[in-house]
Amino acid sequence: MKDISSTGSFINFYLNNYIYVDKTQYIRDLIKLERVFISRPRRFGKSLTLDTIATLFETGVEPYFKGTWIYDKWTEPTYPVFRLSFLNLDNSSMDLFKKQLNSKITEFANKISVKGYVEKTEPEDSILSLLEKLEEETRQIVILIDEYDYQLTSNINNDELYKQFQQKIKRIYANIKDKFAIKFLGITG
Repeated sequence: MKDISSTGSFINFYLNNYIYVDKTQYIRDLIKLERVFISRPRRFGKSLTLDTIATLFETGVEPYFKGTWIYDKWTEPTYPVFRLSFLNLDNSSMDLFKKQLNSKITEFANKISVKGYVEKTEPEDSILSLLEKLEEETRQIVILIDEYDYQLTSNINNDELYKQFQQKIKRIYANIKDKFAIKFLGITG
């Protein structure tokens, strides 16, 4: 009998022969929308859905999607995927949050060799720089953000820090809205 997994990694389902309920048809329908926000209660598979989307864009259907609905229907080329979980960014210091987010953006830009990218002081400016340089190169990426609201929910009783994070996150999202360089944007929380 196959085991049931609680992993957030689609590849782990394949590698460990876990039970997988095929929802790739719905995932394909989500991807067609180009911009998706998924808000569900904890343990409803949001992170696994993002990871499945990431796997499709990063590797295509071989070998992980054999036997799924999407296997013979996926025609997209591969794209670099910027995976970002706000759970991994500080929630008690705006300065540390900004430093960590800038580091993630710069690490990704370096990984995919973006010409002319320069890290800025503010992460919203760094992400804008990344997207503008990618557009100059006529390149597109996939951005997947998990737990987008972690800093906000962590500071619901700290009005000052809540408002700081709210304004910072608002500026970040404003700079990724409607950018050519983004093939697909998925956000969960």
